[in-house]
Amino acid sequence: MGHHGSWLDRAIDKLKPQPGGPARPAAPRVHEGEWHKSVEQKHIVPDLTVHDVGLSLFGETRSLRDMSGSNEPIGAARQRIAHAMINDAELSHQTGKRRNKVHDPVEPSDKALRSPEERVAYESSMNAAREAYLSGHDPTRGATNFRLHPTSDRSNWKFKGGTSVGLSISTQSGPYNNSFTAGDVPSRVAWIDTYLPDQNEKKPRKR
Repeated sequence: MGHHGSWLDRAIDKLKPQPGGPARPAAPRVHEGEWHKSVEQKHIVPDLTVHDVGLSLFGETRSLRDMSGSNEPIGAARQRIAHAMINDAELSHQTGKRRNKVHDPVEPSDKALRSPEERVAYESSMNAAREAYLSGHDPTRGATNFRLHPTSDRSNWKFKGGTSVGLSISTQSGPYNNSFTAGDVPSRVAWIDTYLPDQNEKKPRKR
């Protein structure tokens, strides 16, 4: 009887719900702000960080806002500019060519960032720089130049010191509201174009 009872007990035990294994420890939470700072400290080339790209991007586009009828949000257009800045820096590092002139990477003051619009533009610019750096896809197909201008003209960009035929357009974004009309875009609306490098830019330069 004892043997029978032991066998019955074992059978009942098998039918009972069994306790699960130990709970898997939760992965440590990563503070988003710290992760952003970590990405922004990465060097694209020795003298240029992702944060620098974000600051230059902010300086170039801080006056632009989304506008009804735009073909994409200003944040997406900023990513295209960021790709062009990164491509240009990498090409310059590889070939020794002079890097294209962009807005200096100047940190805005705390007073400036207390403005909601300025804060949004700043965060959007930093996000665009991070996304462009981390992305495995370049929507500009290797653009190294960009410009803001008041029309949707898609002709080649001819400029002093450039090629005779000009640079071929890669992407066009816009239009956007423009609040700064005293600069290169004396208009309340602006488009953003990116341009592919010419073949001479890809040739190594004497150092």
